[in-house]
Amino acid sequence: MSTVMLEAHDVGFRSLAGQSLVEDVSLRVEAGDRLAIIGPNGAGKTTLLRMLAGMVRPGLGEIRLGGRRLDHLAAIDRARKIAVVGQSDQPDPRLAVIDYVELGRVPHVGLRRRSEERDIVVEALKRTGMLKMLDRVIGSLSGGERQRAQIARAIAQEPKVLFLDEPTNHLDPRARAEILELVAELGVAVVAVLHDLSLVAPFASRVAVMNGGRLVGLDSPARTLTPALVREVFSVDVLRLPHPVEDRELTIFDIPIRLSVYP
Repeated sequence: MSTVMLEAHDVGFRSLAGQSLVEDVSLRVEAGDRLAIIGPNGAGKTTLLRMLAGMVRPGLGEIRLGGRRLDHLAAIDRARKIAVVGQSDQPDPRLAVIDYVELGRVPHVGLRRRSEERDIVVEALKRTGMLKMLDRVIGSLSGGERQRAQIARAIAQEPKVLFLDEPTNHLDPRARAEILELVAELGVAVVAVLHDLSLVAPFASRVAVMNGGRLVGLDSPARTLTPALVREVFSVDVLRLPHPVEDRELTIFDIPIRLSVYP
């Protein structure tokens, strides 16, 4: 039986102006799950992720981490179980990569010997392909390298659940795939907000579709990314075609660009 890592029960959130941003969302994340949260702009994706990660408290409902109410856990206990890589994270550009990744060990200070702490950091750098760049400063890294450094810091934190908010933002197509391949191989539960629909099916084991602050779909990619739901939520068509050389199906989103042609 799978272990439930995270549960949300009827959670909701309103802005200071009283606007409902998330309404009546219930879901669970099990060990090894890779949950992609998708939806159009303003659907409530990032607000939901921030609630699930304990960054903001739900106005309604409750969230449980390992069976305990998230808002009842001390900040240090949350930090030992949850790591977040945000789209707007701006590490100090003067920090060396190894010093930045070591920040992931802060919640665990005093629990291990110094040599063990360094081994964990080095292993995180190896897993992300950043070991050869450990002396580089953050400000000298490319966008993809910076994302890898952020994920290395999260790995060093040894979380039970890893949260990613737009982890592939501003990256080229190959770098996007490499980042998600790296995350998928970590073996921890992952909750990721994704904008690029073409990456969802290859990456996610489950998909949560948000629209207008509500959860309108929650299942495997094949069962969630149906032509009807994708058309309703995103106003585009989805096609499923056999791969020309591999024994798998391709999910293609038909996004027409209508240009006016002038003489």
